[in-house]
Parts: sequence; structure tokens; C-alpha cells
Amino acid sequence: MQTDFSISKLFIRYKWRISITFVLLILENISKVLQPLVLGIAINDLIDTKYNGLWLFCGLYGVSFIIGVIRRFYDTRAYTYIYTNVASEIVAIQNEKKISVSSIAARSALIKELVDFFEHDITQGFTSLISVIGALVMLALFDVRIFIGCLLTIGIILIIYTLSKQKIYRYNTELNDELEHRIDVLEKRKQKGVFSHFKNISKWLVKLSDLETLNFSVIEVVLFFLAIYALYISTSVTNTTAGGIFSILTYVLEFSGGIFMLPIIVQQIIRLKEISSRLKSI
Repeated sequence: MQTDFSISKLFIRYKWRISITFVLLILENISKVLQPLVLGIAINDLIDTKYNGLWLFCGLYGVSFIIGVIRRFYDTRAYTYIYTNVASEIVAIQNEKKISVSSIAARSALIKELVDFFEHDITQGFTSLISVIGALVMLALFDVRIFIGCLLTIGIILIIYTLSKQKIYRYNTELNDELEHRIDVLEKRKQKGVFSHFKNISKWLVKLSDLETLNFSVIEVVLFFLAIYALYISTSVTNTTAGGIFSILTYVLEFSGGIFMLPIIVQQIIRLKEISSRLKSI
């Protein structure tokens, strides 16, 4: 029976089901990456009383919508199947080893986080990554100076999370240690112990939240200056059309939205590494 429930092992085990999701996700997001460019073309066409760009945009949007609906129907069925199998196996293994009910309950909940990572976090992360890469490619074609500004932004974010990684892991370790003791604490029915348990959980949640807030505040300021810089560059170039300016600013905002979401995925990956190491001990 499977005993390694790390992210990589789960992916290898259910690679075909998960890969189908990724293929649909890639197709959906490629069409979304092209939308600002096509919408810029549509704006220029409408200024000249032409409608080809508008019909092209409508067609591209329709393709993206249909693929998105199909993917969401498929995702739910694929990941509930994975969760049912994995959670059942974990409970069976721990029952054989006479693990305490408290730990079994906690770890069964933790495995849901691993499966949700593929269904929600990876989906969001993949979407953000495609948005960032697509926006970078388009911005490089429009103006290399804005492209370089985006690369510098990515460098700053990497430095921030390199410095924060160990703290995030340690805080999650302490939080999960406390969660594994919940049922034991509740079974004793001592109010002082219950209060202390939830106070400890709150302490680690606050520490994680404070660190996240600090990191995101710095990132938000960096992205703000990037947007101002892109606005200045795009409007100072001669012969730039209204549609071109719109496309540039939209891609900058798309890059900012994507790059803003990626740190959330990084934090979740760090948390899931801690969960995976915990599950390996069963």
C-alpha cells in the first residue's frame, strides 16, 4: 500500500487525471493571455469604424469560456476521486499501526489540504504563471524597458520569500503540532486546557498572518511603482495608438495580478512540505 503522500508522489500516481486538468488549464489561459492584445486591436478597429477586431475578440472569449466550463466540471470529479482513495488509505495505515484517533483525525484533514492544493492552489498558481509569462512576452514585444522592470520586480519577490521561507515552515510545524493534539485536549474536557490549546493555535496563525502581511505590503508597493513606470513609458512613446496603450497597461495589470498570487502558492507549498513530512511518519 502507498505510504508516501508527498505532492510529487501524488502527482505521479494520478498523473493522467491531473495532466488532463493542466492541458485544459493551459488552453484556457492561452486564450485569456491573448485577450488584451485582441481587445486593443478591436479598439483601434472601432475607432476606424471597423468590426473585424470585435468579432475576433468575441470568438476568443467564447473559446476561453467553453474550455473553462469543461475544466471545472472535470476538476471536481477528478479530485474528489483522488481524495476518497488517499484519505481512506491513510486512515487504514494508521489504524494498523494503532495511531491515536486524535492524530488520525488531524492527518485525515491535512491530506484534504494536499488534494485541494492540486485542485485549487495549483490551478491558481498555473493560471498566475501563464499570466505572468504571457504578459512578459507581450510586454517585451511592446517595450523592453517595461519588460526589464517586470524582471526586477520578480527578483525582489524572490529575495523576500528566500528570506521568509524558514520562518513560514517553522510556524506551520508548530501550528500542525498543536492541531494533532486537538482531540486529546477535547477528550479531557478541561476548560483551561481547551483555552490554552486554542490560544496556541491563534498564536501561530497570527504569526503566519503577520509575516504574510509584511511580505505582501512590500510587494504591493513594488507593483505600484511598476504600474506608474509602465504608464509613463507607454504614454511617452510616439505613434502609440489608444489600443496599444490599453494593451500595455492591461498586460502590466495582468502581470501584477499573476505575480501577486504566486507568493500565496509559494507559502502553501512550504506548508504542504511540512504536511508531507508529517504524513511520511505514519
